[in-house]
Amino acid sequence: MRAPLPAALALTALCAIRAAPADPAQDYMLYCMGCHGPEAQGVAGKIPPLAGALPLYMRTPEGRNYVLRVPGAANTVLNDAQLAAVLNWLAATYPAPGVGAAPPFTAEEVTRIRHTPLANVLATRREVVRSLTASGLAPKPDY
Repeated sequence: MRAPLPAALALTALCAIRAAPADPAQDYMLYCMGCHGPEAQGVAGKIPPLAGALPLYMRTPEGRNYVLRVPGAANTVLNDAQLAAVLNWLAATYPAPGVGAAPPFTAEEVTRIRHTPLANVLATRREVVRSLTASGLAPKPDY
């Protein structure tokens, strides 16, 4: 038995939509905005902001390592290339004032780092912020 033509067309359209790759802004909206907010500002005391802060973390190997291993990044359904694209889009869309662009994340870097869980996210964040503070600009120590 064949499916009615409208149902078959709807199924074909749905498959085409699912197969089309999302752009980084859309991936942010679908997988990150629920916690970090529409303007990547986070939630005070609960979810750290990405706007203006992510580019600061991207300046050092320790900061990059931290960003890729936080639970939201490490456990996202985004593949490594998509995660790199979202993070790079965020850094370009919400730059840190007075700081030049950091090297972008690569899919290879994400693959190498993201799947090693952080034992203590807050302690690691404190150490990274302390290190960034010593090197110049750093995100706020609290969020």
